[in-house]
Amino acid sequence: MKRKLVIATAATALLLGGTATAFATSDDDAKPAPATSTITLDEATAAAVKSTPGTVTGAELDDDAPVWEIDVFGKDTKWHDVEVDTKSAKVIHVHTGDDDDRAPKDAKVTMREAVAAALKAQPGTLTSIDLDDSAWEAEVQSKDGKQHELNVDATTAKVTPDRDDADQDDADDDNDSD
Repeated sequence: MKRKLVIATAATALLLGGTATAFATSDDDAKPAPATSTITLDEATAAAVKSTPGTVTGAELDDDAPVWEIDVFGKDTKWHDVEVDTKSAKVIHVHTGDDDDRAPKDAKVTMREAVAAALKAQPGTLTSIDLDDSAWEAEVQSKDGKQHELNVDATTAKVTPDRDDADQDDADDDNDSD
């Protein structure tokens, strides 16, 4: 995944709307730290696209500040990191990147559909979603606290475990000395 500091979005907020309680976690944290948002992911992405027209390719709830971080590939063919206040849905900061990443391919599967597919395959709390090449990369924290990395095909919505995640699980099983 592009970002290892993963911030949570509540699946119910994305799928059902309303107030969300999300959990932030990083590779270094043993327990999730609570973060809250009174706006839904849909409201945050709508505000981001209204401010910076383009295609939303990722979203995360920041654990250091009360903001949604929305990745937008703008109609100006530049990448924008849009920060949206979690209480008011106001855009508080837009950073235009100077990276030379290619434009994202058109995804037939929307971010909302990718989230639903990922959570159907692996129930839990969605902690990150990003469009990368031909797949949405999703991270889901299951009820037992394990982090699962999934790929959701951007054309078919077929869900598969991330190859690195599956390899790591196999290595963990091989190293168990119980």
